[in-house]
Amino acid sequence: MRNFRSGLRRLRRDQAGGMAVMLALSLLPLSLAAISAVDLIRGLGTRNHLQDALDAAALAVARSDAVTADQVLAIGRRVLALNLGPDVQAASNFTLNDQGVVIATASTVSPTALYKPLTGADLTVDAHSEVTRSSNNVELAMVLDVTGSMKGTKLQDLKSAAISLIDLVVKDQQTPYYSRAALIPYSNVVNPGGYLGNVRNPLEWGTGADVPGKQWMTFQNANREWVTFRGTDCVTERTDQNQFNDVAPVKVGTKLKNTVGYHYLPQGSACLASQIVPLTSNKTTLKNTIGAFKAEGSTAGHIGLAWGWYAVSPNWAAIWPADVKPHPYRERKLIKAIVLMTDGEFNTAYHNGVIARDSGSGSGGAQDHHIGDADNGSSFSQADRLCAAVKAQGVLIYSVGFALKDRDAITIMNRCASKPEYVYLPNSGADLKQAFRDIGQDINNLRISK
Repeated sequence: MRNFRSGLRRLRRDQAGGMAVMLALSLLPLSLAAISAVDLIRGLGTRNHLQDALDAAALAVARSDAVTADQVLAIGRRVLALNLGPDVQAASNFTLNDQGVVIATASTVSPTALYKPLTGADLTVDAHSEVTRSSNNVELAMVLDVTGSMKGTKLQDLKSAAISLIDLVVKDQQTPYYSRAALIPYSNVVNPGGYLGNVRNPLEWGTGADVPGKQWMTFQNANREWVTFRGTDCVTERTDQNQFNDVAPVKVGTKLKNTVGYHYLPQGSACLASQIVPLTSNKTTLKNTIGAFKAEGSTAGHIGLAWGWYAVSPNWAAIWPADVKPHPYRERKLIKAIVLMTDGEFNTAYHNGVIARDSGSGSGGAQDHHIGDADNGSSFSQADRLCAAVKAQGVLIYSVGFALKDRDAITIMNRCASKPEYVYLPNSGADLKQAFRDIGQDINNLRISK
């Protein structure tokens, strides 16, 4: 009996042990499946993290002003790495197609416990993102002071700053969005160069008695002396009903109407050498023109401002080359802007095409002034009215007063700007360059985000 009971206990132990082994063997696949499931869940988390980081990186590229393949790739990879963190390494690619779509791809290896030992391969996760770049066309008129007070270092500072603005705003890639700039160098006049015949009737042969339009004009100067001045190829402000609007000159019969003003100077004098450049995306033309600027003459800021307006005005489209005509005001995805730059007082206004006697200090002597007062009021008052009219059309104005000391000049800079933050009053060449860079970056931000 004792032996029977002992054998029964051994049998029960053996059965229990066998059952334990069988249970262990039956649970092994379940354990492997559980561990594999953890790997897959971890992989899903890695993939979600990668997708979020890639979306952020693609969005950053879209919001940037990057256009070249290298720029796009560098920004995308930098932002992706920042969002993934130092513990995750990913292979990635970022491209920008002709439709302005940023296409981003990335892949990384998710850490596993059994996936690789069981399959012999890494658990790789992929992500894909596309962001359409919101962008805008840009038409920028740079109204730049090249008066005599800009001679020397100040003019060199202006050239450097203006070229940096061109590099920021005018993009090498002009599709699907274009970016163009116009140059309006001004002093006491504006020189329209080859566009003169589109905006003013030619000077007629002979001498006129205090009536603009002839090659020579005789009048009394501010010293009450009778003098004869010669007409030039430069232009002054309009004095008809279109003083403060952008109605364009138009030919009626053989004559132009709505024209800009004539300009007269003493014999032996010359008008401004620096000529305007209408809207263009040709950076070489823009930079070469800036590089050739010469400083001369007094300051008629209102005339420069008016021509900055004409350069971006759709009403003047017939004046400019067919391939760079300004687009309509408030056109969808279009930014129109003017940079108005000066280094001093607006001191020059005209009567019958001659500097008026009530022009400010620095506009020349009484012998070179007309006995009459300015037809449209002071240069400051004209600029003020023009600025209001320009802004009413939705054109942005950035004002830059370089080393300004004159209180009225500072006032007009503040009044003309579209916003208080669009006013810049740099005192050094480095500050001027930074001001132009800030303007360029602001235009770029508007271009991407507006």
